[in-house]
Amino acid sequence: MIKIDTFIAIETKSLYSHTIEQLQQEFTSIQSNNALQIIAKNLTKSKGHFLHGAIIVEIDGVQITSLFDWDDCDLIWPGFLTMVIDYLHDGFGETATSLNDIQWTLEKILTKPSTLVVFSSKHGRGEITKGVCNEYDFLQAVLLSAHHYLTLRQQDTRTHTLNGMAEKYNYLCQALKQF
Repeated sequence: MIKIDTFIAIETKSLYSHTIEQLQQEFTSIQSNNALQIIAKNLTKSKGHFLHGAIIVEIDGVQITSLFDWDDCDLIWPGFLTMVIDYLHDGFGETATSLNDIQWTLEKILTKPSTLVVFSSKHGRGEITKGVCNEYDFLQAVLLSAHHYLTLRQQDTRTHTLNGMAEKYNYLCQALKQF
């Protein structure tokens, strides 16, 4: 089972808590009822320049990324999609976030009957968390989650920073139709 969800900071801060329990109080899923109001408030506070959040990837019950991986969602998502596009071209993709020294990678494993993907997250503390899953299922989960984020963000008027993400999302949609 693959779950990919985007979480946004409830309040814009320069630093967030150092325990997962506290972070869970500081972030909310974009699927929550008040997500659009939180986005509007945070973008107003940042003058539309950034929206802190995290992409949480869980594979077979193992959380590969966490709320510690927060950064600007409008940068994380295009980076994540670029990594997936690179993976589709070469069987390998990677991205890194600047604020928290996080590095994510995707690697292809050719197996029968279906190809697998290894998604890894290297944290600033040198820890690496990995998950292995069906390639097609992972790619579909990425598209679904990206669609949720884009759809929500497009309801806000400050989506000019999402043009690159929308292009990458549309490219992936077309690429997966041929999959």
